Amino acid sequence: MSHKKHFVLFVLLAGLTFATQAQHVVGNGKISGEFGFNGMYYIPDSLIGAEPVDSKVRANTYLSLMYNIGGFTIGAQYEFYSFPLIDFEKINYKGQGLTRYYADYKNDFIQVTAGTFYEQFGNGFTLRSYEDRQLGIDNSLLGARVKVTPYKGIYLKGVWGIQRNNFDFNYANRNDYVRGLDGEFAFGEIFPTISDHGFTATIGGSFVSRYEKSESDIYITLYPGSEEECTGIITSDKIPANVPVWSTRLNFGYKGFRLDAEFAQKMQDPNATNKFIYKKGNALFLSATYSMKGLGVSASFIRSDNMDFRSQRFALAKTPVLAINYIPAINRQYSYQLISNYSYASQNNGQIGAQVQINYQIPKKTKLGGKYGTDITFNYSRFHDIDRSPVAMADSLGTMSGTDGYDSKFFKFGKDLLYQDVGIEFSHRFDKRWKLILAYNFITYNMDVLQGHGGMMAGHLVSSDLTCKITPKHALRLELQHLYTKQDKGSWLYGMLEYSISPKWFISVGDQWNYGNSEKSMRIHYYNISAAFVWNTTRISLNFGKTREGILCVGGVCRSVPASFGMGLSITTSF
Repeated sequence: MSHKKHFVLFVLLAGLTFATQAQHVVGNGKISGEFGFNGMYYIPDSLIGAEPVDSKVRANTYLSLMYNIGGFTIGAQYEFYSFPLIDFEKINYKGQGLTRYYADYKNDFIQVTAGTFYEQFGNGFTLRSYEDRQLGIDNSLLGARVKVTPYKGIYLKGVWGIQRNNFDFNYANRNDYVRGLDGEFAFGEIFPTISDHGFTATIGGSFVSRYEKSESDIYITLYPGSEEECTGIITSDKIPANVPVWSTRLNFGYKGFRLDAEFAQKMQDPNATNKFIYKKGNALFLSATYSMKGLGVSASFIRSDNMDFRSQRFALAKTPVLAINYIPAINRQYSYQLISNYSYASQNNGQIGAQVQINYQIPKKTKLGGKYGTDITFNYSRFHDIDRSPVAMADSLGTMSGTDGYDSKFFKFGKDLLYQDVGIEFSHRFDKRWKLILAYNFITYNMDVLQGHGGMMAGHLVSSDLTCKITPKHALRLELQHLYTKQDKGSWLYGMLEYSISPKWFISVGDQWNYGNSEKSMRIHYYNISAAFVWNTTRISLNFGKTREGILCVGGVCRSVPASFGMGLSITTSF
């Protein structure tokens, strides 16, 4: 059956689903689900680098259905990405088929899942199986999961599964799988008197093992670039089939104070992302927060070394495919357009850094605070590559492959700066109608490491966000941003005006202008016009405009976004 016929059947199935929404109670059970369509009509624009595409009309479409009766749940999801949006095609997220199917039973003591599922242990250092449609990530596991709560406050998990590899559903011929155990003890739940005195305390730990059969030798280049350059071999019997990762974590709190910590270690895992070295990996996360009325302080530290962990050793780090674990980004996340173009991507195989944030509210009914108070947020984050000293054998071979690679002092910062952000933000409500947010950031951004090219960028960003609540339902919001930099493509201006009629209508007009580009012909306006309508659980949005080439990041996980121009339509609904 052709892709077009599959698409027609899929649309008919979606239509049948919508037609039966009013009758979704079946017997004593209930049918629920979600449908999503994100389409685009592409227009070539050589000036911004939007090349002609084979199919001008493209769309990402999915339908999820779930039936629940008592403690039993069965579900399935069908995705039609045969003609996906071009940025998804570039990461090979292309195809169509039944991507999720599962049966689940749950009561107060046990939960058992068979089929595809998502799961996370702790902060994700050992395992994070999740879905992010915006990034094109779905690394669900096909197998079995068991969760047990033998006593209130004691949580145990066990998983076994084969990880999804985009639209390759040939699981029977896979020679890799993931298995793991996790346990957590919440002492405040086990001993309620602890909570009564303002204390919280939780400890946990996890163990995950990836198995991949070693079937072939690995060929490496010795003495690269010299007259003695030759090929070396890492034989299959020297490649570990089982690669374990373990972690331990702690959470402690007393009244306004909270401490979180997790340490993980990965055993020898020669793979494509670390150039086939045998060094053990590790990661450490520390976070402390304190809050009281009008004041909040938080500080975080993270270090990761050789912690890229995938189901298959030849999977590449530039894509999220087959990633088993997750190293979070602890820097402040922004929604403002210009600064988000330079978001920090967490470096699993080598980063060390810290983040400090202070939130303070100038009291209400004071000269500076005004009637509603003024919120001030200061943040500072800085991340470096880790310190590396090649081991003697690596020096003698002219390559790290097949050796332990390098030594690294745990708390020493490497010479290469990856990212730095110094920011301050003021938020003030003048009255019931008017609210203003002003922000300044100075960022230093290593484009060579984080985007693959471009050198180091240093920029000053000023952002403003003014909201006027005209009536209880009508509001007007204006965003103005400016980035001053001499690097990359020079300085930028951004403006966006949004009018909303709550809760149904949202209309906006925006423009990014690269006015500081040294080439006058490339001082391009990236404009965008959009409108959205919300009705109950259904949202329909339409947009027209240009998108600049760059990266898209969510929580430190990033992917590249190509330049594009055209009209988009998005529909999402749940029932």
